[in-house]
Amino acid sequence: MSAAQHITRVSPLEEEYGVFFDTTIEAAGQAAPLMQDMNRAHQIISGLSVVLRMVAGNAALHDEYDPGVQGSTPPLSKVAEGALVAMAASMCEQMRDQLEQRAMRCNAAQSEVQS
Repeated sequence: MSAAQHITRVSPLEEEYGVFFDTTIEAAGQAAPLMQDMNRAHQIISGLSVVLRMVAGNAALHDEYDPGVQGSTPPLSKVAEGALVAMAASMCEQMRDQLEQRAMRCNAAQSEVQS
């Protein structure tokens, strides 16, 4: 990797990945944008599942945490839990909005074809 590539490389949290390969998307023609949307949905759903498991597991940490025991894992605060849930809701809303926009474009294109 060159220095220029290293400087412009994004963090793993910002990298885009998906279940459809770039070559598959390129070969899909008009369906390519839908495949890109599905890749994005896959990313969001993967992240949401982690967030929801963290929030669900935090209840067990609350029950088991003993500040007097060295190595006892402290739970997330209620504020942190709330922030995670709000982030998850925001991601769901973003995905919903993107899919609605894609649907409007597809429906408009289909209406033009039928006219």
